[in-house]
Amino acid sequence: DKVLPIFTGECKECRHCKSSESNMCDLLRINTDRGAMIGDGKTRFSKNGQPIHHFLGTSTFSEYTVVHVGCLAKINPEAPLDKVCVLSCGISTGLGATLNVAKPTKGSTVAIFGLGAVGLAAAEGARL
Repeated sequence: DKVLPIFTGECKECRHCKSSESNMCDLLRINTDRGAMIGDGKTRFSKNGQPIHHFLGTSTFSEYTVVHVGCLAKINPEAPLDKVCVLSCGISTGLGATLNVAKPTKGSTVAIFGLGAVGLAAAEGARL
């Protein structure tokens, strides 16, 4: 399967994952920040006998990684990886903030401070 790592994973069982108002998973949000696997609290990689910890539970700066299944989003197998690799938290954060929180109406004015990935996605969400 083709997947994208997501640092705000979802266990799909806790009250936040079942809520339509939040995705701050009780299990994954705190535990993945510790840089180890949830089941046993250990890392899966080491160098010179020293553990290598995950970065935000995803280790997206590495060529290979091991993550909790809740920190993966399955994508279309036809999707070109060189294009979808930019669909990290910036797109979902910006679009989500605009479409799910601000909910601008047609013709309204929207102020966006900063035009990085999050800001551009927020602008696109406002345009939609």
